[in-house]
Amino acid sequence: MKAHRWLLTATFALSGCSVPLMHYDHYRGDGVFTPHAAPSALCQDGYTVDLGKVELDATNETTRTLSGLPPIEAVIGLTVERNSGTADTSRDEVFATRPAPLIQLTLRDASGRIVLSRRERLSQWFGSRALGDRDHAFLFQRGTEAEIPIAPGAVRVERFPIGTDDSWGTYFKPRRDERYTLHFAVEEPDTGGAAEPHDVNVRLQLRAVAGCP
Repeated sequence: MKAHRWLLTATFALSGCSVPLMHYDHYRGDGVFTPHAAPSALCQDGYTVDLGKVELDATNETTRTLSGLPPIEAVIGLTVERNSGTADTSRDEVFATRPAPLIQLTLRDASGRIVLSRRERLSQWFGSRALGDRDHAFLFQRGTEAEIPIAPGAVRVERFPIGTDDSWGTYFKPRRDERYTLHFAVEEPDTGGAAEPHDVNVRLQLRAVAGCP
């Protein structure tokens, strides 16, 4: 079952109305904001905010500001890319064996209130990758889900617990014009080495996928 958990594709609940992002210019935080076009005009655009490289094999910490995010659900995670020149089609997918540093991630709003907070081994996080792509992965955390029977043979999936700004795992729905502070730390580095440090590029990112509800 662990293999199924690792390959599980992240699902993102979309807001009730579509937010056009291809010419979005309200982001004022750290990193690089990149919009992603929806598959059709009836669907929701997505985006990525790249917040820079992180090291998993050394104790370190970083703090980033997120300001002016679109008010659609997004997820904080780590994108992993095998560095060019190290790709080998005979090898397993990148991080097939999950690294296990002890990490701590906290998101606060402008008033200092905690929106979400996680402190756990990275090996507990889920992973998503495109089918057939061995060289890229996205690691993130989900909360708990429960299937609620609503009719014979039919269930409704509910998330819990839900926190501030609909936070769940490392997901949240930014408030319009809110300023957030994201703190990420590696408290105990991964010394086992699921991949050599020079083999992979690990970056802290915020993602909202383009798609249809």
